[in-house]
Amino acid sequence: TALAGASKARDLKRNVVVDGRGKIENKQIFYIIDTINDAINQRKKISLRKVEYNIKKERVLHHGGETYMFSPYSLVWDGDYYYAVGYSDKYQTIGSHRVDRIAELPMILDESAVPPPIGFDVSKYIKTTFRMYNAPRVEVELLCDNSVMDAIIDRFGPNVQTYAGDLQNFRVIEEVAIGKVFFNWIFGFEGKVRIKGPESVKEQYRQMVENAVKII
Repeated sequence: TALAGASKARDLKRNVVVDGRGKIENKQIFYIIDTINDAINQRKKISLRKVEYNIKKERVLHHGGETYMFSPYSLVWDGDYYYAVGYSDKYQTIGSHRVDRIAELPMILDESAVPPPIGFDVSKYIKTTFRMYNAPRVEVELLCDNSVMDAIIDRFGPNVQTYAGDLQNFRVIEEVAIGKVFFNWIFGFEGKVRIKGPESVKEQYRQMVENAVKII
Protein backbone atom coordinates (compact mmCIF):
# COMPACT_ATOMS: atom_id res chain seq x y z
CA THR A 1 0.00 0.00 0.00
CA ALA A 2 3.05 2.33 0.03
CA LEU A 3 2.42 3.42 -3.58
CA ALA A 4 -1.04 4.63 -2.59
CA GLY A 5 0.39 6.97 0.03
CA ALA A 6 0.26 6.58 3.78
CA SER A 7 -2.96 8.60 4.06
CA LYS A 8 -4.78 6.13 1.78
CA ALA A 9 -3.42 2.89 3.15
CA ARG A 10 -6.15 2.41 5.75
CA ASP A 11 -8.97 3.12 3.29
CA LEU A 12 -7.44 0.84 0.68
CA LYS A 13 -7.21 -2.01 3.16
CA ARG A 14 -10.88 -1.58 4.07
CA ASN A 15 -12.07 -1.81 0.48
CA VAL A 16 -10.06 -4.87 -0.57
CA VAL A 17 -11.58 -8.26 0.23
CA VAL A 18 -8.94 -11.00 0.12
CA ASP A 19 -9.91 -14.56 -0.77
CA GLY A 20 -6.51 -16.24 -0.68
CA ARG A 21 -3.04 -14.71 -0.73
CA GLY A 22 -1.82 -12.42 -3.44
CA LYS A 23 0.62 -9.75 -4.47
CA ILE A 24 0.70 -7.05 -7.11
CA GLU A 25 3.52 -7.53 -9.61
CA ASN A 26 2.40 -4.93 -12.16
CA LYS A 27 2.58 -1.38 -10.81
CA GLN A 28 -0.02 -0.16 -13.30
CA ILE A 29 -2.51 -2.56 -11.76
CA PHE A 30 -1.80 -0.98 -8.38
CA TYR A 31 -2.58 2.49 -9.72
CA ILE A 32 -5.81 1.18 -11.26
CA ILE A 33 -6.73 -0.36 -7.91
CA ASP A 34 -5.92 2.91 -6.17
CA THR A 35 -8.18 4.84 -8.56
CA ILE A 36 -11.04 2.37 -8.10
CA ASN A 37 -10.56 2.59 -4.34
CA ASP A 38 -10.85 6.38 -4.51
CA ALA A 39 -14.11 6.03 -6.44
CA ILE A 40 -15.44 3.60 -3.80
CA ASN A 41 -14.62 6.05 -1.02
CA GLN A 42 -16.19 8.94 -2.95
CA ARG A 43 -19.24 6.80 -3.93
CA LYS A 44 -18.75 7.79 -7.56
CA LYS A 45 -19.11 5.93 -10.84
CA ILE A 46 -16.10 5.18 -13.00
CA SER A 47 -15.72 4.74 -16.74
CA LEU A 48 -13.30 2.16 -18.08
CA ARG A 49 -12.22 0.28 -21.17
CA LYS A 50 -11.06 -3.33 -21.25
CA VAL A 51 -8.55 -5.38 -23.19
CA GLU A 52 -8.63 -8.94 -24.49
CA TYR A 53 -6.33 -11.26 -26.47
CA ASN A 54 -6.82 -12.11 -30.13
CA ILE A 55 -5.74 -15.29 -31.94
CA LYS A 56 -2.19 -13.86 -32.25
CA LYS A 57 -2.05 -13.39 -28.45
CA GLU A 58 -2.02 -9.62 -28.95
CA ARG A 59 -3.71 -7.35 -26.41
CA VAL A 60 -6.48 -5.43 -28.16
CA LEU A 61 -9.31 -3.25 -26.91
CA HIS A 62 -12.43 -5.22 -26.02
CA HIS A 63 -15.39 -4.53 -28.34
CA GLY A 64 -13.38 -1.94 -30.25
CA GLY A 65 -12.73 0.15 -27.17
CA GLU A 66 -16.27 0.26 -25.74
CA THR A 67 -16.51 2.33 -22.55
CA TYR A 68 -18.23 0.79 -19.53
CA MET A 69 -19.91 2.77 -16.76
CA PHE A 70 -19.51 1.04 -13.41
CA SER A 71 -20.34 1.72 -9.74
CA PRO A 72 -17.57 -0.02 -7.75
CA TYR A 73 -18.45 -1.42 -4.32
CA SER A 74 -15.40 -3.49 -3.39
CA LEU A 75 -12.05 -4.78 -4.61
CA VAL A 76 -11.60 -8.55 -4.41
CA TRP A 77 -8.52 -10.76 -4.56
CA ASP A 78 -9.38 -14.28 -5.69
CA GLY A 79 -6.16 -16.28 -5.58
CA ASP A 80 -4.91 -15.24 -9.01
CA TYR A 81 -6.48 -11.90 -9.90
CA TYR A 82 -7.97 -8.71 -8.51
CA TYR A 83 -11.57 -7.87 -9.37
CA ALA A 84 -13.70 -4.77 -8.96
CA VAL A 85 -17.19 -5.78 -7.83
CA GLY A 86 -20.06 -3.37 -8.37
CA TYR A 87 -23.03 -2.34 -10.48
CA SER A 88 -22.82 -2.39 -14.28
CA ASP A 89 -24.83 0.27 -16.10
CA LYS A 90 -24.74 -1.79 -19.31
CA TYR A 91 -26.17 -4.98 -17.78
CA GLN A 92 -28.10 -3.25 -14.94
CA THR A 93 -26.98 -5.80 -12.39
CA ILE A 94 -24.12 -6.63 -10.02
CA GLY A 95 -21.01 -7.71 -11.89
CA SER A 96 -17.24 -7.50 -11.86
CA HIS A 97 -14.25 -6.41 -13.93
CA ARG A 98 -10.89 -8.12 -13.66
CA VAL A 99 -8.38 -5.41 -12.85
CA ASP A 100 -5.58 -6.68 -15.11
CA ARG A 101 -8.03 -6.52 -18.04
CA ILE A 102 -8.73 -2.81 -17.54
CA ALA A 103 -6.93 -0.99 -20.35
CA GLU A 104 -5.80 2.16 -18.52
CA LEU A 105 -6.58 4.19 -15.42
CA PRO A 106 -10.36 4.43 -15.05
CA MET A 107 -11.91 7.89 -14.95
CA ILE A 108 -13.77 8.85 -11.80
CA LEU A 109 -17.01 10.53 -12.87
CA ASP A 110 -19.02 13.26 -11.16
CA GLU A 111 -22.09 11.01 -11.23
CA SER A 112 -22.91 9.28 -7.95
CA ALA A 113 -22.58 5.49 -7.85
CA VAL A 114 -25.68 3.31 -7.95
CA PRO A 115 -26.19 2.19 -4.31
CA PRO A 116 -25.77 -1.54 -3.56
CA PRO A 117 -29.04 -3.49 -3.38
CA ILE A 118 -30.53 -3.79 0.10
CA GLY A 119 -28.96 -6.79 1.79
CA PHE A 120 -26.10 -7.13 -0.71
CA ASP A 121 -23.26 -9.09 0.93
CA VAL A 122 -19.96 -8.89 -0.94
CA SER A 123 -18.52 -11.81 1.04
CA LYS A 124 -21.42 -14.05 -0.02
CA TYR A 125 -21.03 -12.83 -3.59
CA ILE A 126 -17.36 -13.82 -3.56
CA LYS A 127 -18.09 -17.29 -2.25
CA THR A 128 -20.72 -18.03 -4.88
CA THR A 129 -19.00 -16.36 -7.83
CA PHE A 130 -15.24 -16.58 -7.50
CA ARG A 131 -14.18 -19.34 -5.16
CA MET A 132 -12.50 -22.38 -6.72
CA TYR A 133 -11.94 -25.74 -5.02
CA ASN A 134 -8.92 -28.04 -4.84
CA ALA A 135 -8.95 -30.93 -7.31
CA PRO A 136 -6.42 -33.44 -8.72
CA ARG A 137 -4.25 -32.01 -11.49
CA VAL A 138 -3.87 -33.79 -14.83
CA GLU A 139 -2.27 -32.82 -18.15
CA VAL A 140 -5.04 -32.52 -20.74
CA GLU A 141 -5.15 -31.74 -24.45
CA LEU A 142 -7.88 -29.37 -25.62
CA LEU A 143 -9.07 -28.62 -29.15
CA CYS A 144 -10.17 -25.00 -29.25
CA ASP A 145 -12.02 -22.89 -31.79
CA ASN A 146 -9.96 -19.90 -32.94
CA SER A 147 -12.59 -17.54 -31.50
CA VAL A 148 -11.87 -18.57 -27.89
CA MET A 149 -8.19 -17.59 -27.69
CA ASP A 150 -9.05 -14.77 -25.29
CA ALA A 151 -10.80 -17.18 -22.93
CA ILE A 152 -7.87 -19.63 -23.09
CA ILE A 153 -5.40 -16.89 -22.16
CA ASP A 154 -7.82 -15.76 -19.46
CA ARG A 155 -7.69 -19.28 -18.00
CA PHE A 156 -4.03 -20.23 -18.50
CA GLY A 157 -2.20 -16.90 -18.87
CA PRO A 158 -0.56 -15.10 -21.82
CA ASN A 159 2.37 -17.54 -21.93
CA VAL A 160 0.16 -20.56 -22.59
CA GLN A 161 1.64 -22.85 -25.24
CA THR A 162 -0.70 -23.26 -28.22
CA TYR A 163 -0.25 -25.64 -31.14
CA ALA A 164 -1.59 -25.88 -34.66
CA GLY A 165 -4.84 -27.76 -35.09
CA ASP A 166 -6.53 -26.94 -38.38
CA LEU A 167 -7.74 -23.73 -40.00
CA GLN A 168 -10.57 -23.36 -37.51
CA ASN A 169 -8.98 -24.72 -34.33
CA PHE A 170 -5.83 -24.71 -32.21
CA ARG A 171 -4.63 -27.13 -29.54
CA VAL A 172 -3.63 -26.53 -25.93
CA ILE A 173 -1.82 -28.98 -23.67
CA GLU A 174 -1.93 -27.87 -20.04
CA GLU A 175 -2.04 -29.28 -16.53
CA VAL A 176 -5.43 -28.48 -15.01
CA ALA A 177 -7.37 -29.22 -11.85
CA ILE A 178 -9.88 -31.88 -12.85
CA GLY A 179 -13.29 -31.44 -11.30
CA LYS A 180 -16.67 -29.77 -11.67
CA VAL A 181 -15.22 -26.27 -12.03
CA PHE A 182 -13.10 -27.37 -15.01
CA PHE A 183 -15.90 -29.40 -16.60
CA ASN A 184 -18.40 -26.56 -16.18
CA TRP A 185 -15.88 -24.26 -17.84
CA ILE A 186 -15.60 -26.66 -20.80
CA PHE A 187 -19.38 -27.07 -21.02
CA GLY A 188 -19.89 -23.31 -21.15
CA PHE A 189 -18.17 -23.14 -24.55
CA GLU A 190 -20.94 -25.23 -26.15
CA GLY A 191 -18.51 -27.35 -28.15
CA LYS A 192 -15.96 -24.66 -28.99
CA VAL A 193 -13.53 -26.24 -26.52
CA ARG A 194 -13.30 -30.04 -26.57
CA ILE A 195 -11.26 -32.47 -24.50
CA LYS A 196 -9.06 -34.61 -26.75
CA GLY A 197 -7.32 -36.50 -23.97
CA PRO A 198 -6.55 -38.28 -21.82
CA GLU A 199 -9.40 -40.73 -22.22
CA SER A 200 -9.97 -40.92 -18.45
CA VAL A 201 -10.74 -37.19 -18.32
CA LYS A 202 -13.01 -37.44 -21.37
CA GLU A 203 -14.89 -40.24 -19.63
CA GLN A 204 -15.34 -38.19 -16.44
CA TYR A 205 -16.72 -35.31 -18.48
CA ARG A 206 -18.99 -37.64 -20.45
CA GLN A 207 -20.39 -39.07 -17.22
CA MET A 208 -21.04 -35.61 -15.80
CA VAL A 209 -22.95 -34.55 -18.93
CA GLU A 210 -24.94 -37.80 -19.01
CA ASN A 211 -25.87 -37.46 -15.34
CA ALA A 212 -27.02 -33.90 -15.95
CA VAL A 213 -29.20 -34.99 -18.87
CA LYS A 214 -30.86 -37.70 -16.78
CA ILE A 215 -32.36 -35.17 -14.37
CA ILE A 216 -33.77 -32.85 -17.03
